Amino acid sequence: MLFSLIAKQMKMLIRNKQPLIILLVMPLVLITILSNALGSIMDGGEEAAIQANLLILDNSSWVQEEKEIKLFLEGEGVTGVALDALLTQFKSGDPVELLNSTVLAADEMKKYIAVEYKKEVDLKTARQDENIDGILNIPSNFRLNYIKFAYFNNPDFPSVSLYLNQDNEIRASIIDAVLTDWQSGYSQSAALLAANLSPQEIMSNVSSVEKVEQVLEASERKIPATIYYTVGMMVMFALYIPAFLAGFALQEVQWKVYDRILLAGVSPVLYTLSIFLTGTFVAFIQQAIMLSFGMLVLGIEWITLEGMGLIIISYSVFVGALSALITTLQFRTKTEGIANVFNGLFITVFSFLGGSFFNIRDISETLGKIGDFTPNGATMSAILSIQKGQDLSVIWPFMLAIYVLVVVCVLFAIVFFPRRGVAG
Repeated sequence: MLFSLIAKQMKMLIRNKQPLIILLVMPLVLITILSNALGSIMDGGEEAAIQANLLILDNSSWVQEEKEIKLFLEGEGVTGVALDALLTQFKSGDPVELLNSTVLAADEMKKYIAVEYKKEVDLKTARQDENIDGILNIPSNFRLNYIKFAYFNNPDFPSVSLYLNQDNEIRASIIDAVLTDWQSGYSQSAALLAANLSPQEIMSNVSSVEKVEQVLEASERKIPATIYYTVGMMVMFALYIPAFLAGFALQEVQWKVYDRILLAGVSPVLYTLSIFLTGTFVAFIQQAIMLSFGMLVLGIEWITLEGMGLIIISYSVFVGALSALITTLQFRTKTEGIANVFNGLFITVFSFLGGSFFNIRDISETLGKIGDFTPNGATMSAILSIQKGQDLSVIWPFMLAIYVLVVVCVLFAIVFFPRRGVAG
């Protein structure tokens, strides 16, 4: 009986031209138009897609340590002109100054890493800041210890601490790639000097930019307009499915078909379940068609297909749950007002916040975070994340948001379902 109900609802959907036009034709046309019209804008931007935030905590400075360095050199028997010459040489070879003024100050590097310098910060608090992708903590007496290690064969290595935010592996990898040459330069200073090589040249090597680009090329795929708007239109137009199914169900009530179904021994719960499953199935088919259109017509190469499948199924389940909820609310109110308000207001707001029209984060990061809690926004963010080449684990917070909304829709459908039948 359940399959008969689903088949009946599918036939009603197929026989009506308006649902087919809105659910299939309109999104495919919009995907094509938007991809071509905005493709040159979205795909041709020169600004870096990702910029990592690096916090440098320098607990000292050359000015603060110069007196101790001078006392150390005098203790080693260096005085007069030789002392002044060494101080000048050591100051010009200060690893921290080379990092700040050469590596990180390069114009090519600024588009990949935004640097903030601080002296006194609680390290524990800073590490909990989600906006910081890496923290370089330079201890006090680092410069003095470096001079002892590099020039006087002191075995004590002048270590620094680098903390990377593992919640964003790509930004962390950018910072790690940039600091690798710099760290190699000062950590191997003694050996480099013995081989008549300059540690300064190693530490200030601007080839780090090439390494950043290699990290980005290996880790993150640029999202073209074709992918963006295929996903954006897909998640937006799936939201129209619940209103159509709820409208058909209300027609059955008004035409007394629903009463005959109940007289045939079908329980209201089974009928609502059929709406849920039909909505899920239609949403899945609709999304599969749009993704296939993107692949076959627009030439999109979808990656991480297992993740894509999980996301699409999850979003389809939400659409099914929402279909059951709107059907229940229309049964209770006995009008199409609920579906009309949902189509006219909620879908527009959800699509705006979810980023279907454009990347809402370009306007406000806060609105972008709010959009991630909408079902379509969570789905879109999850798909775009894995299409960038990010690890599959990035989708779990979005999946949690979707299934929380599924549970909410199901619970409200149970609570608001009419207990005394539905009068036409």
